[in-house]
Amino acid sequence: MENPQVRWVEALPIKQDGRDLFVLKDPEGLVDRSLMVSREALFLISLMDGSRSLRDIQAEFMRTVGRLVQTEEIQAIVDALDQQFLLRNDRFDSHFRTMQEEYEASPCRPSFLAGKSYPATMQELASYFETVFSAREEHALPRKIRGILAPHIDYSRGMAVYSKIYPFLSGIDGGLIVLLGTCHHVTPHLINISLKDFATPLGIALNARELGKLIREDRLLTRYVAEWPHRNEHSIELQIPLIQFLMRERGFEILPILTGSMHEYVEGAKNTSKGELQDLTGGLKDLLESYGKSYCIIAGADLAHIGAQFGDRYPLDRTVLEQSKVKDQALLESVRQIDPEAFFGFVRNEGDRRRICGLTPIYFQLSLMDGVQGEVVTYDQWTDGASSVSFAGAVFYE
Repeated sequence: MENPQVRWVEALPIKQDGRDLFVLKDPEGLVDRSLMVSREALFLISLMDGSRSLRDIQAEFMRTVGRLVQTEEIQAIVDALDQQFLLRNDRFDSHFRTMQEEYEASPCRPSFLAGKSYPATMQELASYFETVFSAREEHALPRKIRGILAPHIDYSRGMAVYSKIYPFLSGIDGGLIVLLGTCHHVTPHLINISLKDFATPLGIALNARELGKLIREDRLLTRYVAEWPHRNEHSIELQIPLIQFLMRERGFEILPILTGSMHEYVEGAKNTSKGELQDLTGGLKDLLESYGKSYCIIAGADLAHIGAQFGDRYPLDRTVLEQSKVKDQALLESVRQIDPEAFFGFVRNEGDRRRICGLTPIYFQLSLMDGVQGEVVTYDQWTDGASSVSFAGAVFYE
């Protein structure tokens, strides 16, 4: 505690009573509560990198801001961070080990978002979906559905797209559903496979047991089983209640796979045409074929993230939103053509300046598709006037 070191945290800007404040959130979700701090307190926290004592932090603040802050004030901030397990120290390490061991020992991933992002009871959630899907438009169903691209933004902001793309589930017979999703925090691997069942208020979605055995026996893929990243990640969890509701009269099993960052590829340090990426896409293809069951690949993946919430300093006006939409439409053309290299190349050529957080799951989804056609069904941009997230619905079919 003499040289406090803050963990990786998210600092989200908000306005309260005319003041600029920041909400500190733990990406690991070890504590549900958030911590609200001022801009000056956030600067003090940014200095807590493990190399500075409280006196050093005090001196650096004085040099930068020109105002003396008492060490007692800094200590109070340190204590508040420690209570929230936001400091990297023995207290955090012990708490983290305990939680990780308990989670690893459980055969089922409990719902993390029930009561937060969607209703916590079966009756309320089913009623919500009944309302949403009873008013849906009927689409001419293509031939056998092999894949769906859906958002992973919360239901309240993304349901206009969820409600139009998920009815295409009626074009699959059940069987295996491979779920690809963005992991929004640091992951140990490029893909992170879960062999747990997933619980929601609508019941238990069973993992593909026999497929899990094949993964454990596979010399390559067994190294990519990683349960902890799934614990509080929303991109796959938000797909499962929709699947459960729309396939409640058909049996299915799941294989959840969270994907890590491709930024080493975007920056040119790695090549998509060889190495780990090709080994993994090839290994997953071989695994799915050897399993022998029909399967559908669903990717929970959003597109552009622009505006103040994501660090952009330019104003988010109608022109900026329209320019981003035009770029998204060009990007989605490579999805329609099922061209993973064109999709990746578009993001790389932009330098990923618009933060396409669905880059990796969509790349894997397109890479795993053979002998199918694609259609982009729907698209939307959410905005609050300062920030924006875009997302789309696409279907792949034989």
